[in-house]
Amino acid sequence: MLGRGMEKIGLLAGAALALASLGCSSDDSSAGPTGGSGGSGGAAGSGGASGAGGGGGSTACTAPPRSFWTWDLGVMPPLDVQVSATCRAQTEHAYVYVADDVWDTALSQPQVDVIVQAFAHATPAEPSRGIYELTVETFGEPPDIDQDGRVVLFYQHMAGFQGYTFDGFFRSLDQTPGAMSNQTEMLHLNATGPNAPDSDYMLGVAAHELVHLIGSRYDSGEEGWLDEALAEAAMTRAGYLTDLPAAKGYVKSTATTPLCVTSYSDYGATFSFGTYLLDRFGPPFLAKVLQDPQKGRASVESHLPVGSTFNSVFGEFMVACALDQPSIGDGRFGFSSVELSGLGFETPGLIDGATHWAEVVAFGSRNLKFSPSGAGTLSVLIESPELAKLVAHSVVFDAASPAGAQVTAHDLTNSATIAVTTSAGQVVVLVIAADVGPALATSKDAPKLTFTYNATFAP
Repeated sequence: MLGRGMEKIGLLAGAALALASLGCSSDDSSAGPTGGSGGSGGAAGSGGASGAGGGGGSTACTAPPRSFWTWDLGVMPPLDVQVSATCRAQTEHAYVYVADDVWDTALSQPQVDVIVQAFAHATPAEPSRGIYELTVETFGEPPDIDQDGRVVLFYQHMAGFQGYTFDGFFRSLDQTPGAMSNQTEMLHLNATGPNAPDSDYMLGVAAHELVHLIGSRYDSGEEGWLDEALAEAAMTRAGYLTDLPAAKGYVKSTATTPLCVTSYSDYGATFSFGTYLLDRFGPPFLAKVLQDPQKGRASVESHLPVGSTFNSVFGEFMVACALDQPSIGDGRFGFSSVELSGLGFETPGLIDGATHWAEVVAFGSRNLKFSPSGAGTLSVLIESPELAKLVAHSVVFDAASPAGAQVTAHDLTNSATIAVTTSAGQVVVLVIAADVGPALATSKDAPKLTFTYNATFAP
């Protein structure tokens, strides 16, 4: 399970990372908003945890010092190394271990107290409940191979690689017997990255990686995009919007950014989709999907309400990314937990009776914006050799008031002409999503679907 920015270096990591969910962020803030969690552009920077402050402190740890196996990520494939650590706090469900070589330099006792407060007691979303309780309630109980009932949060120095720094990872190897296994429930977290370990950003990472640990109990082979989407939803559930900046970039680039990728999937895409599932279907739905042994879209589709399919939900998700108006209908065309909208970044549509070419990446959407000259009927003929793979919606609204939008689904296999009635001053956005079936193996050189449109307007 590769994740959290590994698309640019994952191939270098090789098989050694095949069992991990690994997070990284670029030291170069110009890397762009959709390339993973930005180190210098993260949601919380390196400040304290605003949602986890206050009292509570931590309980003195009774666990002995340990030497943990972990990875040196400064080389690829990463090296297995041992790092000495001391337990600095414990809760009912966690030990907080800190590598001895970063204690009182990168991480101090007051910071550990903030981490404990957030993990055990209070989050921005729920002031009376911590990350552990919320995440377990939402997704299920973690494994317990050591029969200790606690998760180890291990804070350490993580070396960067070729300009990238790493947020943290879950190492599946720790759940198996072996000479280099810690044989315990454990999250490896960066104490020396661009975001302080007690920042909201890194507390979100802890919630994210906890879901990967829980997932290893129920479905260790989940497709990467869904594995990451569920972990990203844990951030939103607790109120840590670590990857919101990436999501804001994603909704502006859905035509070129695929969602469903079995290896790595864009963090803006997975944060958006995970949050959408949380907002629309609620926490119990997320638990059912995570615990379902089926893979990818089948896991999602098996638990949808009667009458819904993955295809229909995917198309409606793409409308939500473009419009973000949860007040319309039952809320399926927006987000209630975050504000995301791709309006203003559509491809201009031409109303001239001529045929024009367009393309959309697999598991993305091309949004065409038409501005009729007044009241009348806009007719758009869509043609493609892969018409059955296109999921189309029309969105009609007053340019100054998208909250009043009318959204209509169109079955292009039944009629390839989309006809909509407009009033004066209204615009039409066609959201043309591409559902190609099985998830992509990789986002590199992702296939694109081509189509043509011919638009006319009758006043």
